[in-house]
Order: sequence, then structure tokens, then C-alpha cells
Amino acid sequence: MKNIITLKDSKEIKIISNPIRMKVLKNYYTYGQPATVKQMALHMHEVPANIHYHVKKLLEINVLELHHTETVNGILAKFYTPAAKTIRIEDQEAANETGVISERELMLSNLFDDAKNDFVYQLGKHGEDDGVMISTHLKLNNEEYEAFKDYIATFAKDRKISDDTSAKDYLFFCGIVEGEN
Repeated sequence: MKNIITLKDSKEIKIISNPIRMKVLKNYYTYGQPATVKQMALHMHEVPANIHYHVKKLLEINVLELHHTETVNGILAKFYTPAAKTIRIEDQEAANETGVISERELMLSNLFDDAKNDFVYQLGKHGEDDGVMISTHLKLNNEEYEAFKDYIATFAKDRKISDDTSAKDYLFFCGIVEGEN
């Protein structure tokens, strides 16, 4: 698995910006192991044909890759996995245009909406005392920013899979960006 894939072409960015494809990709990241389209469809409670269509699109832009194949009951099963730990979006065409929402902004908006909807659903399911949300401005120098970013990434990565039977599943969403007061 590569560390970073950068998508620059507007066609690539448009493909990944689709909310369903983003959800499929997110589920491949959180599934914890290579999965077939059928396994992913069952995991997501979706129709396999719909997931298959979106997996093909994600393969087209190389953000998903074929991990391996197995013969299962006489049928060749293809197992897919994310192609990189991080996907970076560089929408140069949109940077040159003003007044138009870029594909990158649309993708980020969909990502935030999806995370927000998951958070609100889980909060309603488990109760208001079972979650925390913080929105604030932090004063960090560059060294503190890099250390914080690395800490969050490592913390989240190391806790995706746990052998601890008392461990519970928690929804985690975090973002940090330089801003102004």
C-alpha cells in the first residue's frame, strides 16, 4: 500500500466526489481486511450490483486495488483494498476559477455531511452523554501542529482493530486546518 495518492485531474476528482463512492471507499478503509464486492455490499447493507458499479469507478482512478483472488465454490472471487493510506486532492482547475464550487470542495462537503449524519445518528441511538464534539481554535506553532497531526493519525490507525473483547466501536471524525479568528 502506498502512503499517498494525489488526484489532480478533474475527472478523477469528480469520480471520488460521489457520496456513495466515498462511503464505499470509507468502508474499505474501516473493514480492516481485503473484501470482495459481495462482502462489502453485505457489510454496507447495499445491493452488490450497486457496490460493484462504484468499486469499478474507484478502481478506474486507482484508489482501490485488487489485493488477491480466490476460488470460492468454483467462482473466482476478487478481494479489494485501498491503494494508499492517504488520498490527496489537488484541484488546480478549480483554483483558477472564482465563484464556482470545486470538485474538491464538493467532496469535502460530502465527507463532512456524511460524518455529521453518522455522528447525529449514533448520538441519538446511544444518548447525548455518550459522545463529545469540540469545535475551537487552537494556537499552535508548526512543530506542535505536525506533532498533533501525527498523534491523531497514529492514534486512529492503531485502534482500528483490537483484540480487547471489552473494546467498543466509536465513531471518530477529526479535522484541523489553519484558520483565522
